[in-house]
Amino acid sequence: MGGRGGSSGISAGGSFNYQTFGSAGEYKKEANEVMSGVKEVLTDFGMESELKAVSFVDEIKGDGMGVNGFGKLSISKSYLANKGKSSEGYFASDTFKGAGAHEAAHIVCYSLLKNKVMSGSGRYETSMARKGDKLEKSIIKEAKKRYGSNPKISGYGSTKFSEKVAEAVSDVYSNGRKANPYSKEIVKVMKDINAGRFIPKM
Repeated sequence: MGGRGGSSGISAGGSFNYQTFGSAGEYKKEANEVMSGVKEVLTDFGMESELKAVSFVDEIKGDGMGVNGFGKLSISKSYLANKGKSSEGYFASDTFKGAGAHEAAHIVCYSLLKNKVMSGSGRYETSMARKGDKLEKSIIKEAKKRYGSNPKISGYGSTKFSEKVAEAVSDVYSNGRKANPYSKEIVKVMKDINAGRFIPKM
């Protein structure tokens, strides 16, 4: 994902500095809230190093932010400026932190896919599985089996398997004990994959 005004935030030692937001300009406070959600999720999964760069761009067509397969997170300044104008109830958490947790979920899923589930596969096969939401389909299938049903989490979560998983993560890390029980089940499945307790068949 391209854009102007990029800032990697990577220190000389290779670790990510979550407080490096020079290119966020006047929206540094909002950017910090987004990154608090990113950091909490990645830290909990032990995947801080999977975030490789952060880029602040003027606008992302159709999205407020997005992450690519190389661990680069792009955040739209127009999104930071206009937060709160989205449809109420469309997202599991309509907050900057929730949005950050959502994007971190995509990073976690791709890391699980390439390092836990398809570690012996080539980059092309892994990339195609990512594009096809293969892992997220398996996560939802297992969560549905454990939970007994596959209820709606949010409007946005109903658009794609990958977005449903990301919305579940956003729900859990933003709403805590008030989160949808099914969201909690989805996160449990993700943690089981990360710990090697459950490896889905792809």
